Amino acid sequence: MVNRSDRYAAGMPKQRVTPSSTPDPITPTATSAIPPSSAVPPTSARSSEPGAARARLIEAGLATIDELPLAEVFAGATTAKVAATAGVTTGSFFHHFANRAEFFDALAISTLPVPESPDEQVNDLVGALAHLDLIEVLRGDLGNTWEVHSTEESMRRSLRTQYELWAHHTQPLSASHDGMNTVGDVLRSGYKARHDQAVAGWKLLLDGIGRTFLDPFDMDRIAVALTALFEGLLARQQVDPDAVDDLLFSDVAAALAASLTVPRGSRIRLADLADIGGVGGDDPTLSPQARSGARRRRETRQRVTQAAVELIGDGWEQMTASEIADAANVSNQTVLNLFSSIREVAATTFVRHLPELRAVADAVADEDAATSLYRILGRLADLVSSDPEPARALLAERITANLQRGGELSHHDIRVEVPIAEVLLSPLERLDLSGSEPVRLASMLTNFVLTEGLDRLGGATDAAALAMRLLPGSATGVEPWQPPTAPTT
Repeated sequence: MVNRSDRYAAGMPKQRVTPSSTPDPITPTATSAIPPSSAVPPTSARSSEPGAARARLIEAGLATIDELPLAEVFAGATTAKVAATAGVTTGSFFHHFANRAEFFDALAISTLPVPESPDEQVNDLVGALAHLDLIEVLRGDLGNTWEVHSTEESMRRSLRTQYELWAHHTQPLSASHDGMNTVGDVLRSGYKARHDQAVAGWKLLLDGIGRTFLDPFDMDRIAVALTALFEGLLARQQVDPDAVDDLLFSDVAAALAASLTVPRGSRIRLADLADIGGVGGDDPTLSPQARSGARRRRETRQRVTQAAVELIGDGWEQMTASEIADAANVSNQTVLNLFSSIREVAATTFVRHLPELRAVADAVADEDAATSLYRILGRLADLVSSDPEPARALLAERITANLQRGGELSHHDIRVEVPIAEVLLSPLERLDLSGSEPVRLASMLTNFVLTEGLDRLGGATDAAALAMRLLPGSATGVEPWQPPTAPTT
């Protein structure tokens, strides 16, 4: 019997895997039409009910199928038919297998993956990251993995076989094989092999790019989630092809992997942000010419941003590069060289509110940390409501930057260009965050207040109080957190 199982780990780019079976986690009532035994009334009460006998027969049929030995599960695959399909005689069949039970054990064991090192594929990915964002690299390679598994018939057939085995995972094998005594043992061995390969591949990738997963996630949990997602979508696609497009797995998996990772060992603090957010021209590792050029670019960006403040009006979408260039007294090409989009220009205009936020932070610095943080967030919410167009562009740019680069920050990252986190970090670092990363919390709180402020323009919702409830309970000592009774004047 030729082992047609896949040789790679699911969820790891360019690593194939024979999909394993998992129950549908979002449809708990999928079999609700079949009454469970616990719901069937006693015989005396149920015999006269319409349909009771039919329901008992269905229940008995399912129980019988579930208890079939493996050879009877595959009863249709007779020795004569298998031999004819393989192009050999029945005698040759029994030369390789003592009996039918041994053959069907071999069928189950054939689903185990063959280990293969991910080194070469991972090195290719790390090299590609020099030119593309992490999320784009992962989408491309995970898309290739999906295409192979979803179109090759031998892999689709292997998936169907494994689901059949999963349905009978309690059944014993005819003999022990390498410590495996039941169908479930075989499936668990397959899960472990694919899981270990996926973990090894992701570890190589993240080590190569200096990133690690955020708590409470780790490579083991992510490997379980991504392999289950992969297997479930492959099964759903076979039954319901219109529901699963070819990009669904790669889009979801890449977004998860990129958004749930951060630079390894980095605990970005206020000093780090201040250093990154500097003009760039003070870097002693740069030549005098490079430092001068960095200063000029920073000054030109500030001039473009100031020009956009005067033009943003009722909507940043109506601004054009040529209008901004004229107002800033630069060329269109300069605007396009310094900013990735008009939306990014609009987002940077929110920086004009930073002095006011810093003034609030200074005014409440002597209050307890939770109250101080609440006052700053409250002022941020007010500024969002009073100046929604820059806030709307800022939120869009922040989310885009987070998806594409995660926790990595560069000089022109919108999170550094408009450094709201810098203002929030002082009170955050005075709180007991139970190991949570202060910068990540600052980013989360900022995005939340931006969203709430834009979603409830003119409303009375206290966005800052809602944001405070996102903090760990240890931070404030009160759950749910309540705002102080009297605001600071």
